[in-house]
Amino acid sequence: MAVATRGGRLDLVRGGPAQEFTVTLRGGNTQAYRHLLLTFQMESLVPEPGDTPGPARSFVLERQDPATGTWRPAELRVANDLKPYALLSGGAPLARDAVRTERYRLRATATGPTGSSPVVVEAIDTDAPSGTPRDRERPGHFSLPHTTRRP
Repeated sequence: MAVATRGGRLDLVRGGPAQEFTVTLRGGNTQAYRHLLLTFQMESLVPEPGDTPGPARSFVLERQDPATGTWRPAELRVANDLKPYALLSGGAPLARDAVRTERYRLRATATGPTGSSPVVVEAIDTDAPSGTPRDRERPGHFSLPHTTRRP
């Protein structure tokens, strides 16, 4: 798995435009995946003086539908703990030796906190049985540097 964006990181401005990035999955030559799920998570940012976080989401993640070009909401977990893989389901197939690139964009809302926390992108094999070694249950992992600042 590879994650790429302009400059190698996400530099967001609170209330500013979204920044795009791509996630490229490369199927190995030993197995196909029936359900490979991409997950996105970052830790909560601590509000600083001058930040005015409200009840709305602080960040909006969207995925571009490759068939229509339309941007659709994608799940971004903002939490300081890991969601157990056994609670995840779904995902799309990835054949042996196949390559798939997906486009995403992330923006910071106008009232969210500022600071830095990487966006962790993981590819999870939701068909992996419980107790599977972590490297087989999570065949892809990437930590994308991210900073959000005031305008």
